[in-house]
Amino acid sequence: MEAIAEETNSRTLSELENYFSNYGDLPREVILKHDLLRVGHWFTDAALELASQALVKSYRLFSYDLMAMKDMKRKEHRKIPEWFTIRRGMYGLRPVSIQTTLDSNSPYVIDVVDGQPKLLLNGKEICEVYFPKPMKYYTRKFDDGTAYHEIIAFGYFVTVFRNCQYWGPDEECRFCDININARQMKESKDFTFDAPVKPVKYMVEVARSIEQDATEEVGFTPPMDFLITGGTILKTLHGKNELDFYSEYVSALKWGGRRRFVNLQSNAQDKETMKHYRAAGVDCHHSNMEVWEKRLFEWINPGKNRRVGWDGWVRSMIDEVDIFGEGNVRPNFVGGVEMAKPYGFETVAEAVKSTSDGVDFMMSHGIIPRFNQWRREPGSNLGSQWDQPPIPLEYYLQLMGNYYNSWKKYNLPMPRRECVHPERRIGSGHGTYDDILLLNELPDYEEAWDRGFNEGLKGCVTRQ
Repeated sequence: MEAIAEETNSRTLSELENYFSNYGDLPREVILKHDLLRVGHWFTDAALELASQALVKSYRLFSYDLMAMKDMKRKEHRKIPEWFTIRRGMYGLRPVSIQTTLDSNSPYVIDVVDGQPKLLLNGKEICEVYFPKPMKYYTRKFDDGTAYHEIIAFGYFVTVFRNCQYWGPDEECRFCDININARQMKESKDFTFDAPVKPVKYMVEVARSIEQDATEEVGFTPPMDFLITGGTILKTLHGKNELDFYSEYVSALKWGGRRRFVNLQSNAQDKETMKHYRAAGVDCHHSNMEVWEKRLFEWINPGKNRRVGWDGWVRSMIDEVDIFGEGNVRPNFVGGVEMAKPYGFETVAEAVKSTSDGVDFMMSHGIIPRFNQWRREPGSNLGSQWDQPPIPLEYYLQLMGNYYNSWKKYNLPMPRRECVHPERRIGSGHGTYDDILLLNELPDYEEAWDRGFNEGLKGCVTRQ
């Protein structure tokens, strides 16, 4: 009988190698990355000391941790990096970035060996680890003490509304801890900006600073991506409806500098509303559906279901392709939430088939979905109301294999990669949806990553 879920966070080296063998058509980097996101990872004191000099984790939207901030006795939330990169080691891994997901009970631990961070599995060294280099603007602050990087994280991510107006179990998406995360950030007193809405003028200034740094480094203004996101606005916020509120930020960011490509995460909307977003300056839209299966969409996203509904959401995503173009519609899905207790799929086969069918349907329409791995945050409705064991690794591996095959079948474009942080120009931190495409298809994958890591942004956008 197929296992429903692994009951513990245990993992042995031989088990990992069995996955490498059984899924030989997948890059080993994809397999290890999914396991690291699935059960989290931990830092020794020595690793935490080195990591504290890197690009600090922003907690920009969700916590992405398997433990609460109050249980981080060493103030890990202000020392850990936004992501880390695994490379080389006993399996000759290519560099892949992994969003930091803390769990003190994880079998995966980052330690320092001979001065170099390494990834250990139950005490056995697997590979090298690299922490992201800080960016110049991370040292800057406004006169009121607000750190620039708490307005825009890693030169890309702008959470303009830190809460969501879907409140409580009858409205909030059940996997989501956006409101809880904002609360724990405020209670920690370790962040310089805790207001729910970020001032437009702050965003404009930080974006200007980021662009100036990039221009000075490269010698000209390179293309740069930004993403604007935030919670749902049901009625009004600061006197504006959702369209007007987010459009103000989009226009200020898009037209406030040169060569800017603006992504927006917001609800699915009718075609006319999307045209307004396009006119405001949106280049790529992410109407995050979260889960494909209709009955699970209705359960997991009660507010979205009541406001838009499954049919309306799918219709909207298809219409968006006419407005933003093929490859510029990238809805997010919370990979693994299909198997959440108590109403999710009971077997890997059912979950994979449902979501893979959805992926194929979307890609046939020019939509390229993203799959951030479900972190089972303890503050979410799903994490606090039911025991949620780790989702079987098989689910993620089979889904990503099918994802890659559908992408190839429909001859879709490669993902855009223009983040100003050079290490983010190769791959993604939340899942392997872009990694698997780049690892399999980009001929100079490692060379491109090396240019960014060793030469900075200039190495990414110019060829000597």
